[in-house]
Amino acid sequence: MNKKTIWVVVLAVILVILIIRGINSSRQVATTDEPIKIGVVNSLTGFAAPWGEFAKKAVDLAAKEINAGGGINGRQIQIVMEDDHTDGKTSVTAYNKLVSVDGVDGVLGGVFDFTALPLIPLAETNKTTLITPQNFRIPGSFDLNDQSFVMMTDFSAVLERLKLFISESKAKKVAVVHFTSAWGAEIAKTVGSISREVGKGAIMDEAYSQLGNNDFKTTISKLKSAGIELVFIDMFGNDTVSFLNRAREQGFNPTVITYNGALDGVENKNGLLDNIVVINWEIAGPNFQELFKAEYGMLPQKSAEKWFDATYAMAYAIANATSTSGVAAYMQTHPITTPNSTVIFTDVHTVSDIPVEIDIIKDGKLVKWVKK
Repeated sequence: MNKKTIWVVVLAVILVILIIRGINSSRQVATTDEPIKIGVVNSLTGFAAPWGEFAKKAVDLAAKEINAGGGINGRQIQIVMEDDHTDGKTSVTAYNKLVSVDGVDGVLGGVFDFTALPLIPLAETNKTTLITPQNFRIPGSFDLNDQSFVMMTDFSAVLERLKLFISESKAKKVAVVHFTSAWGAEIAKTVGSISREVGKGAIMDEAYSQLGNNDFKTTISKLKSAGIELVFIDMFGNDTVSFLNRAREQGFNPTVITYNGALDGVENKNGLLDNIVVINWEIAGPNFQELFKAEYGMLPQKSAEKWFDATYAMAYAIANATSTSGVAAYMQTHPITTPNSTVIFTDVHTVSDIPVEIDIIKDGKLVKWVKK
């Protein structure tokens, strides 16, 4: 065999490999009556399980509503869900199984930022679109690519809604107590910027590295000694309870700001939560609230509306794209209407806007804060 023949064979082999890779990385989306297969990487167990429960309910409800209406382009929705156990490494395993073994056409997930972040590069590599419904875009920390989307805006844009409240507050010294994550770091960064802008100076930045079962005695002693009068807390479940109880015990009584998720499952015993300020972005439309309550006997919580809308957006994009790699392009260029809202993605793959309120807890209920 001469050199010319060898090179022809080598080039032919390379061409075959490239074709195979192209097929694997951008499978054709079925255009027949085959079901639309949507994979879900969800935290059904582990620390994020309460959020995962509402995510599952919302996704299942969306699929049920779509299928009851005849599907999309005559195709029914099939949900394939994997549990990531609230673990970033397991979320990768779950995603790979959904794409490589189950052959899903698109993926929703994960619940927390550290379970969703590892999936974003996989979406680009596999050319299989990912929507992470309840995470915000955080430039430099939680970035997106051509194949990944969020059902939120930039996190800083939402946190900026606190500027008027912080400006109006009589507190002179501000702190942020946060978990060591991209999420927590963005809270400290943005609240710090707001504090300086409204003339309250640099914040006291206190980070912690363990989720759950924290004592916070030392942290609170430091805050109290520093004369902190307003503190944003980034925490969940028993950490929230622990912080508030320890603050009471140590006679530390600042204005406390947090977000709605930090108070999930926390009882207002002895007025523990009264007067806490809540930045609230879990605001579902009335139609979705009625649907959810009719199905499950309760109102939606924990960003369930974002998972519901994400299921619709993914399903419509898959049904109208010709390949898995084309799902993202359809999603970015077509508004998609759901029973809850109309989903419009920006050029950076966030949604164009979300409703946000600043609320104060009064007698255990959220009351919208209005500037006096």
